[in-house]
Amino acid sequence: MLSDHLDEPCLQKLADYEGKKFVSIQKADVKLDETEEEKKRFSKVKDMYKPLTDWWKDSLTDLTEKGAMKDAGVKVEKVEISKRLTDSPVVVVTSQFGYSAQQERVMKAQAFQNKEQISMMSGRKTLEINPNHPVVIDLLSKIKADKEDKAAKDTAQVLFQTALIESGYEIADPSALVNRVYRLMSKELGVDPDAPLKEVEVPEEEEEAEEEDDKDEDGEEEDEEDKEGGEKKEEL
Repeated sequence: MLSDHLDEPCLQKLADYEGKKFVSIQKADVKLDETEEEKKRFSKVKDMYKPLTDWWKDSLTDLTEKGAMKDAGVKVEKVEISKRLTDSPVVVVTSQFGYSAQQERVMKAQAFQNKEQISMMSGRKTLEINPNHPVVIDLLSKIKADKEDKAAKDTAQVLFQTALIESGYEIADPSALVNRVYRLMSKELGVDPDAPLKEVEVPEEEEEAEEEDDKDEDGEEEDEEDKEGGEKKEEL
């Protein structure tokens, strides 16, 4: 449904249908119907996760302005609790009047693209997090214990970059994401991700034993061939 690249601009021009206003779920500030009890609960959850959202915002600001993604043109406006997520841990949305992921791809594909306009209209991204997801809950506990936790920082940045991809945006440096994934895999396996590479040493005894085994196998093959030749001569 609505998979053509012209669908989105057409809906923006159409605006509403039978009194129902079209709203893009990819944009920030999507308003959902809530009861007073749900609003109160959301406010409490927001306060609970404030240490994590503030820390995550600072971490992503360093990543996008000073780190591996400084040339990607991605700016993070805020990190906040999501009301729309149910299964995914995070999602990236754009500002209300900024380009969606589909519009960014269309504009970047233009032969005479205006980079300044694309940068301006891309808008600042908002990272929304799911407070009920186990990964987000674990991150909150780690940040409360130690804000300098490297594993937490790697996880937070990987989640942001994978959320960009899942939301349809492009990442300028895929190698940075791949390196972080390798680091997380190493830690999961109990391997130091910063350990230097070492050439595997093969014991000489094993090499000599292998050579002797090869010679023995060659000798056995020759004996079998001689026996077969002798049997054929006897038959003749």
